[in-house]
Amino acid sequence: MVNPKRIVAQSNLISKLEKMKTEMITLDYPAPGFLTPKTSKYSGFGYIPKSQPYPTNSHGQPLSLLAQINFDEMPHIEHYPSTGILGFYIDCFDENLGYDAYNPTDRSGFKVLYFENTDEPYHNTTEVNALFDQYNDDEQYPISNGEIKLSGTLTPDAFPFNAIEFENYFGMDFESFLYEKFDTASSDVGDYLYQRYAPSRLKIGGYPFFTQEDSRAKSSPYNKLLLQIASDLYDITWQDDVLAHFFISEEDLKNRNFDNVIYDWDIY
Repeated sequence: MVNPKRIVAQSNLISKLEKMKTEMITLDYPAPGFLTPKTSKYSGFGYIPKSQPYPTNSHGQPLSLLAQINFDEMPHIEHYPSTGILGFYIDCFDENLGYDAYNPTDRSGFKVLYFENTDEPYHNTTEVNALFDQYNDDEQYPISNGEIKLSGTLTPDAFPFNAIEFENYFGMDFESFLYEKFDTASSDVGDYLYQRYAPSRLKIGGYPFFTQEDSRAKSSPYNKLLLQIASDLYDITWQDDVLAHFFISEEDLKNRNFDNVIYDWDIY
């Protein structure tokens, strides 16, 4: 019988993989209930100053908040903001919620908005509700039935499984790497590593996780994960079996330019 734990222990695999260790913010959802527009949250109403128009799709319909990160409430990781609010808005008038598989940077169905200054007057819930009340409920694909608070914890991210970062580092994809090293035991070793490291489905930074495959090209400049979020968060489904990813280049992240972002789905 194959003993993957022993096989891994007898190899130098862990030391090789841990050379890629980095930091991420693991997100958790401790409690539902009423939250302010500035709270880190899943769904609901976010902070948008009145000096900015409320985001809309290409038909002028309002976008819905998928998630909001208040970095004043989060631990800090390199290159990411240490203050301000980052909001992820998607199109709930579209059955694919703004996701375009052929053009994942097309911002007509989603927006990522960053506000460093959060002291300005903002669009309140009454005003935002009024935007949506112009439309029938059956025209929309709601994200959830309420807001859920998000908290963040700084944790290590061991290595990417089937993301382009692994292939760029080792010169081959994860499965090929395991097969070259462990031959017929590679599947058992892979399952053991998945169980041992249990990739987070809800996080900021670190390495993206895919149940299928990474849609980015090996040379993609979109090398920073802004947000990874599962569609079945807190038993509330906004889409069946989806891991949504938002990617940005390191340069744009450093410059706080969130106009050039990939919005991608991995369907499992």
